This record gives sequence, structure tokens and C-alpha cells, in this order.
Amino acid sequence: MKPPFPTLAQSTCSLLTLMLPFYAAISIAATTAYMSSTEDLNLRQVQLVVVASDQLRESLHNQALARFAETGLPLPTAYPFQTSPPTVLTLTLDPRPIGDHCPGKVLYAPSLALTEPVTIARTGSTILDTTWLFEIRTEVRRPVDHDRIKADLDLLINQFITDYKTANRQSRESQTPPNNESEPQSSMTRDVPDRHTALELQKIRVFSLSILTERWSSTLKTIAVRQLTEAGLRSIDDVVGNDPASLSLELIQLSLDDHCRGKVIYQRGLYLVEQVRIARQPSVMLWSDTWFQEAVLVVPPLSRKELEADQHMLIQKFLHSRESK
Repeated sequence: MKPPFPTLAQSTCSLLTLMLPFYAAISIAATTAYMSSTEDLNLRQVQLVVVASDQLRESLHNQALARFAETGLPLPTAYPFQTSPPTVLTLTLDPRPIGDHCPGKVLYAPSLALTEPVTIARTGSTILDTTWLFEIRTEVRRPVDHDRIKADLDLLINQFITDYKTANRQSRESQTPPNNESEPQSSMTRDVPDRHTALELQKIRVFSLSILTERWSSTLKTIAVRQLTEAGLRSIDDVVGNDPASLSLELIQLSLDDHCRGKVIYQRGLYLVEQVRIARQPSVMLWSDTWFQEAVLVVPPLSRKELEADQHMLIQKFLHSRESK
């Protein structure tokens, strides 16, 4: 069963859109679905990380800080904190060469993501997770020039600033304003694991499963349910009154014939979807992918047998995570 709110990793992948023939301008939205997660965020305690080429990283970092300064907001820092866990704003502007599958082309997926401590509603455990995410459509294209990368930076940062200002204006109107001089947010939590521990995953006994694929979804789901039940899990169809874990399996192929003849862009992923609360703002709850395995590849089209093999591999990784010490 799909959650009523878009999950963060799924917005990366299941809503993947390719802009293959040309780049169409994307305007700033009034706000995004994740606006509320920026309420009372202390920007002075946010670490800004830029993922880009060595030649551009410093200039892009300075450009991002300039956008915050121009709007009168506190500046995120470039340096990691000694306290743990950090709150990190990651700006990704890093075209990746595809290689022999598509000579002279790159895979380009600009994004901006806020990662911070959250509490899993199901277990009460605290992990680091993405609480705000904005992406520009993924492209397979010729190498990206610097002007385009800088324009994408402005679009991503401006959207974050729009959400932040809107959320905190509403907060000020209804209560006291955020205190940017407060103690580091990282002091609110301690001993934060990176993701689920095996013990937490072992608590999952009941599951619901959704599969997103263009073909063979019924056959693939039957095989997946059998694999999970043979491992000791029970499908929601077999039980009543339990709170199941929601597993989302995605095996998506999109044709690249106009740009890489005979190839597809292939996104595969398995996601454990559940509700989390932001540690610094417990009133805000999000649907999030608290465990996932995913990849985006450019490959020849896959057969049903190949999809079955990938599905089996992803589920085995999930089951192995439950057993790992």
C-alpha cells in the first residue's frame, strides 16, 4: 500500500523523469511538500556540502552561500561539526560519464537534500534521514556547461530558501520565532545510528508490498511475496490488526533510443517506507525510506528473468540486513 505522502527516496526514483531532447526551464514552486520540515531549522548549525567536480566545488559553494546572504539568512557552515550527529545540506551538481554504453554522454541529476536526526514512529529509534529534498529532472545528455550548473544551483537554493522563509514566517505568526543562537541541534539526540540496526529490522514480522514496474508486476510480486514469507515474514493479506512494514520494490526501464540507441535508463530499488518524526521538531511527521537499496544504470533492456534476479538480490540484501550483527 502506497503511503498518502510522497517518500523522499521515492521522489528521487519512482517519480524519475528524463529530459532527453532538451532542457526546459523549471520555475520555483511557491513551496514544496517538505516545507514544514524547515520550520525552526537553525541554519547556523547546518553543514553545507557541495558534491561537484574539483574545478567547480569551491566556486559553487561560494555561490550557494551568496544566495543565503542576499536574502538575509544565516549562512550554513562549510566545516564539519565536532558534535554528532550533524545536520547536513547536500548540494549535488555532479554530471557522471556513462561510459561505453553511451559514449560522450553524462547522467546528470541535480539535487539538494537536508539530512538530520529523525525518530522512527514504529520503534522509537533515532537515525539520520533526509527531511527535505528537491531535484531537477534527471537527464542523459552531452556534457553540462558551467553556466547550466550555476543556473541549477540557483534554482535549488532558491527553492530551499522559499520553503524556509515561508515555514518560519508562518511559525512567527503563530508562535515565537526560531532562535538561531540556540544550542547545536545535534545536542538533542545521542548515539545516532546511520540506518536501521539488524535488531530493529528483526522487529518487522508483517509486511505489505507494492511493486512498480512496466510489465510482469503480478508475476514479480508473487515471487517476491514467496521469498519474504519463506524467510519468516508474513504478508498483510494473511493477518489482521497488525501494523505492517511497507516495502516498495521498483524496477523501472525508460527508453533512451533517441540518445543511446538500444539502451534504457534502469532504476532498481527496494524501500522500507514508514513514518518518522523530525527530532528537533517532533510535531512534524514525514513518510520516509528508513532502509533502502537503489541504483540508476544505463544498460540494454532487461528481460523478465533479469528483473527477477535483481528483485531476488534486493530482497536478499534486506533479509541479510536483518541478520547482520
